[in-house]
Amino acid sequence: MPVIRRKNSIVIPCYKEPDVIRTVRSLFECERGDFPVEIILVVNSYQIDSDEVIEINRKSYNEVSGFASANNTGNFFLTLIWIENLPGHQTGAGIPRKLGMDEAIRHFQGDKTGIIVSLDADCIVEKNYLTEIYRNFNEYNLNSATIAFHHPVDHLDEKDPLRQATIQYEMYLHYYRSALEFCGYPYPYFTVGSAFAVTAETYLKAGGMGKQQSGEDFYFLQKVFPLGKTKFIDTTCVYPAARTSDRVPFGTGPALQKMLNENTTIKMTYQFEAFKSLKILFDNLDSFFKQPAETVESFIKNLPDYIFHFLREDGFIEKVSEINRHTATPHSFRKRFFDYFNAFKIVKYLNFVHPEYLPFSAVDTEYFIYRHNAQMQKARLL
Repeated sequence: MPVIRRKNSIVIPCYKEPDVIRTVRSLFECERGDFPVEIILVVNSYQIDSDEVIEINRKSYNEVSGFASANNTGNFFLTLIWIENLPGHQTGAGIPRKLGMDEAIRHFQGDKTGIIVSLDADCIVEKNYLTEIYRNFNEYNLNSATIAFHHPVDHLDEKDPLRQATIQYEMYLHYYRSALEFCGYPYPYFTVGSAFAVTAETYLKAGGMGKQQSGEDFYFLQKVFPLGKTKFIDTTCVYPAARTSDRVPFGTGPALQKMLNENTTIKMTYQFEAFKSLKILFDNLDSFFKQPAETVESFIKNLPDYIFHFLREDGFIEKVSEINRHTATPHSFRKRFFDYFNAFKIVKYLNFVHPEYLPFSAVDTEYFIYRHNAQMQKARLL
């Protein structure tokens, strides 16, 4: 396979980030390979924003602009974009992230092999961040990738509630991804806005980033994962800041804010039992292929009450019958099934189950239950 000399574009939305120069310096201090890199920093504000926000943005813009003038080279450079008066009530990163990624596509000038990397303005990265992303896309011919991340807390006192909440929330993220993997969902990847990358071709096939003002990473990546090869890059790391936020409804910042507002550092989440039931369903998908509705109904009636009630209300039997009518092989059946029973459906199922049928429980207990089960299974195979 010929070596592709891909251009890399690192897209960073920047809203009210007085320390964004720290992120920029971190990227400029990375190891550099024989490939061009452009950092696109989208300094943005909304119609509802105060003069204070505009002033912080302006100072950040001027500081980074001066740094870029002194440090840009022909093969490694930063481009600044200033956007004011964005519409919307929530000042999330969705629209500016989309604008930055769309700009990266234009800068590729039709080259679909380029890599668009999503980063946030409160992050620093490992020295090998750029070279490892580039190497993985070339070596494994990737369409997309998610990247290891870790919220540093060593600077916080051990008894600081923010430190404790951050550790719990990051554990939750790993637990949820591991639980998706355990139950057999084919795309068990993190959906963190500061830690993913896609090729230009994949970005275009997915229809680009959506206009959601929050959760844009989740919505976008659910469209991306089925389009081709995805890999979790764990040979480098992104370090987002451990901090609270009330700008958007969900994500790390709001989750930490909610935990602290409720005076708890224990993250409550979905019981592992709910994923175990989902695993039974997914493990038996092949037995649904080209089977009559009565066979499917007979099977799901033997599942725990909560998942049976969810499937019945969701029209599961009718949907499986429809999928059977439009597929000719077990492989195509599975693919179309998971187009239907996707990550959104799993969240809907989990929210249906909790807390009416199963109570939420502490993430540490649930996570280690899974890890214990996985380790025991591995031991049995040795």
